Amino acid sequence: MGFLNSVLIIINPIAGGGRARKMIPELQARLNKIPVNATIRLTQAPEHAVQLAREAREENFDAVIAMGGDGTVNEVINGLGPGGPPFGIIPAGTGNDLARSLNIPLAPLASLDLLQKGVIRKIDLGQEKDRLFSIIAGLGFPAEVMRRTNDYKGVFRGPLAIAYNVVKTVSLLQPIPLEMELDGQIYPRQASGVFILNTRFTGGGLLVAPEANPADGFLDVVIMNNLSRPALLGLLPRVYRGGHRNHPQIEFFRARKIKIKTASLYSKMFDGSIYGTSPLEVEIIPQDFKIICPKEVKEND
Repeated sequence: MGFLNSVLIIINPIAGGGRARKMIPELQARLNKIPVNATIRLTQAPEHAVQLAREAREENFDAVIAMGGDGTVNEVINGLGPGGPPFGIIPAGTGNDLARSLNIPLAPLASLDLLQKGVIRKIDLGQEKDRLFSIIAGLGFPAEVMRRTNDYKGVFRGPLAIAYNVVKTVSLLQPIPLEMELDGQIYPRQASGVFILNTRFTGGGLLVAPEANPADGFLDVVIMNNLSRPALLGLLPRVYRGGHRNHPQIEFFRARKIKIKTASLYSKMFDGSIYGTSPLEVEIIPQDFKIICPKEVKEND
């Protein structure tokens, strides 16, 4: 990928509990060995990466790279928008699920090799109003898990922090009465959680949507119906392997437009960050976002 002459790297220094900041000297050393002109800018507050990415689009960088977790990735994607310059990821956060789903190396600086050896692939994005997402929009259980994970100050890091908060959230599990509309068809449900996925993985490696393909023009909807707490705890280890596919309380759908109404207000989660409350109304933007990936991407397990 030798035509990338200038790249901007947007770094969230507090990503991964400060992991990203600690890696900056090594990052700069690695960049000095790559024939590319790299500019580094650090975020200073939530949503700052959105602003930096918007500015980068106007400055005509050949590519924009996000160094951080899925929240940072989401902000940069929202700043670049569809049709922008190629986007890359240096995974340095808690979940790193977009990178995981596209086989981008999870060892952070190993992903720099893609600037020379990768390919540009077009993927879908999900959108609600003016919010884009590349991984997930969620209600109920997934939103509560990420709210707790984002507030968590304990000893666990990365996917272990998410797994810990998954178990903690199970004790608060409550069914949500909702009406779901998928491409015009109505489905009333009593659901503990709704996962609207563009990728196979979410939650730091949970294989929630094993058949999802981020370039097929559809969002995969996974409904966790009224599972008991013991049943969910027993099911969770299987989800890491996609072993929930035939569970009677888990439903799988695929749609281009999804509307969800709830009687009460529930937090909405997009790519690991909480934004607003229900109702939820999302749709797919097909194959209009360019991302730097390995030459071979494993679509399904």
